[in-house]
Amino acid sequence: MKKVILLVCLMPCLAYGQIVENFEPGNLNNWRQSTDGRWRADTSECISGRYSLHHIFDNTDSGTDRTGINIDTLQPAEGAVSWSFTVRHGYDPSSLNNWAVLLMSDSDSSTIFSDGNINGYAIGVNLTGYDDTLRLWKVKGTVITTVVNSRINWQTVIGTNIAVRIFVERATGGRWNVSVYRLPDDLIGTSSGTDNELSDCEWFVISYSYSSSRDRLLWFDDLRIEGIFHEDNNGPVTFGVPATGDIVISEIMADPEPVVSLPASEYLEITNRTGYTFNLKNWKLSSGELNYLFPEIIIQPFGILIICSSQDTSDFSGYGKVIGLNQFPTLTDNGKILLLYDSDGKLIHGVDYSSEWYNDELKSKGGWSLEMIDTDFPFYYNSNWSASESRRGGTPGIVNSVAGNNPDNRFSGDLIVFPADSINISIRSPEPLFSFMPMTDSIHIDGRCPAEICLSDPLFREFNIRLTSPLARGKVYQFETSGEIKDFAGNKLMKDKFSFGLSEPAEQGDILFNEILFNALPGDPDYLELFNPSEKTVDAARLELVSVNDESGDTSQISMVADEHQCILPGQYFAITTDMEMVTERYFSGDPDYISEVGSLPSMPDDKGHLILFSRELVKIDEVSYSEKMQSSLLAGYEGVALEKINPANNSGDAGNWHSASESSGWGTPGAPNSVWSETPVPSSRVNLSSSRITPDGDGFEDMLLINFNLTGNSNVVSVTIFDESGSYVRKVAGNLYAGPEASLVWDGTADDGSMVDTGIYIVFITMFDDSGKTNKWKKVCTVIRN
Repeated sequence: MKKVILLVCLMPCLAYGQIVENFEPGNLNNWRQSTDGRWRADTSECISGRYSLHHIFDNTDSGTDRTGINIDTLQPAEGAVSWSFTVRHGYDPSSLNNWAVLLMSDSDSSTIFSDGNINGYAIGVNLTGYDDTLRLWKVKGTVITTVVNSRINWQTVIGTNIAVRIFVERATGGRWNVSVYRLPDDLIGTSSGTDNELSDCEWFVISYSYSSSRDRLLWFDDLRIEGIFHEDNNGPVTFGVPATGDIVISEIMADPEPVVSLPASEYLEITNRTGYTFNLKNWKLSSGELNYLFPEIIIQPFGILIICSSQDTSDFSGYGKVIGLNQFPTLTDNGKILLLYDSDGKLIHGVDYSSEWYNDELKSKGGWSLEMIDTDFPFYYNSNWSASESRRGGTPGIVNSVAGNNPDNRFSGDLIVFPADSINISIRSPEPLFSFMPMTDSIHIDGRCPAEICLSDPLFREFNIRLTSPLARGKVYQFETSGEIKDFAGNKLMKDKFSFGLSEPAEQGDILFNEILFNALPGDPDYLELFNPSEKTVDAARLELVSVNDESGDTSQISMVADEHQCILPGQYFAITTDMEMVTERYFSGDPDYISEVGSLPSMPDDKGHLILFSRELVKIDEVSYSEKMQSSLLAGYEGVALEKINPANNSGDAGNWHSASESSGWGTPGAPNSVWSETPVPSSRVNLSSSRITPDGDGFEDMLLINFNLTGNSNVVSVTIFDESGSYVRKVAGNLYAGPEASLVWDGTADDGSMVDTGIYIVFITMFDDSGKTNKWKKVCTVIRN
């Protein structure tokens, strides 16, 4: 092996140089192997010269072997770096048979990937996924994201017989370029990407994974690394580049009055989460359209810095290290977005704070700061902030009073996919997704890759996907991703498919009330559920709710069905509440995927109420009047019991089409099919019963009898009366009901006085006459069984 370092002095501690490795001496003296004896400078089928690096271990099992050299004198933060090498893989790549070259890694070949703590950049095929494409990735622990996709399929374009030269360049601003050549100089393709994050640059490592019969098929040669080399005696303070989340906004005093005991001035606090020192010169704090530039100031490892207006620095000088900005953003009481950028314009941290984060009505009125609980999870947001517990009202310059262990263990919520128009789709996430932008190749809309992905929100929560061809109305589409979507903490989004469609204006009957919890348990929120029986996709943000006082005729203030655009697809349920987490925990039969949180619901009194659903154009879409008398008479109480429709598509104004949710369902099914839902059977005659028996015990199974009519003409008058087997009168279900060609009536097994009938056989007597004067009569039998 030949190792050459050529240095041209530029200044006493700075030199431009090269590392050249061509393996011609025939040894691997400077290479560290993950397991000794598995690599060799070999003459067998070498790429060039007499020797090439070759994997030579005949493994009876599948495995992964690595080898690498130390490059800790390379300083990529100080200048451009280039890597070039030749490689040949003698087997078609797969999930088990693949290779990667770690251009720079903070872990050596013996520990790389084994403990999940690796950081660096890698190029290769199928390091993640299985699409055979040559890619350049950023590696941060277990999070691996694409920086450059060469779009070169290794199996079909390169194959197993030839070696190629790969040339990688990194500019100081983080612009990466990858070029691939067939030997000697036949360019196959060039591609680029940008990622300006850096970690410690210690090792260059080759990693080779293989199945039991496909080892010994990787060759490597002619390595050249060019850049700035010198011993880093000053530590990472001089040369390191901060990563997103390294420094965080950890405390916000938006409303200092009435004063508790701190100065009557607004302030922010930032905390350095790392063991590195950073110079904040030309960093900026952004709020809205305004940017506030930092002067030169150092923040020490794990240090805390108070930020305030320059005129207030003397007020805070006794509390810790303080920096005054000539202009300081106005911190509104209700909240706003605050963003922290480094001098290169990279987002380091940001918050979209709200007064609701206080979780304390008294402290939210002023004098108390908001404090981050656990700085290890800086993008956990409202779940990681609380009102200060300090008797001073805040803790500027010192560890927060609420500081503690508060891990972010799950991805919060789901993506919202909504087409802004036929060619642009908005993707909204409840948490920042810093790895989403490079995922173009792993995202498909009904099998089609998007043309591009653009950032729409400075906090990386919203993106715009531009399609290659337009969407069509009346069709439901699938957004799918083959890549893993993760939040900053590394939690995976559990779903990889989302349905959406182009929205259309809602008309009367397109969206119907379907479930109402109006008498919640003490401390619990109410909820409403809507159902889409139409063929349209409707935008929930263009629907409004009001409640009506029937005595005065007054309506409440308008409540929006959704605070942001969301699709209500054909046949979909859509529940809304003011506390989604509480409703989801209480009603285990609900579906969290179809429950949304809103700021407010219309007034829903516990005894009775009247609700109207409007479009934004004030077209009445649906209307319902509810009452506790519509609940099952079997129940001892109604608190926490939702009213559900027996058939979601039927008239919301028909009191007989509503029933109490079953006990077996947990007394409610928000976002999911109703527990009492009974689909109208295909009619075999003009009058059909849903069953020949009912068991009205509240378990959600055969609790009630549906009497379904399949008539002719539109002018039919129907009466239904229940008698016991001795012929005694029991219940008038309907008297001279004006019905169209189809209708459904319900008997819940009760008599006229609301009492439950005894077990026995009951006669359902039905009469019907139409506008021609023709009369028909039917007798049907139903058995009631009471346990």
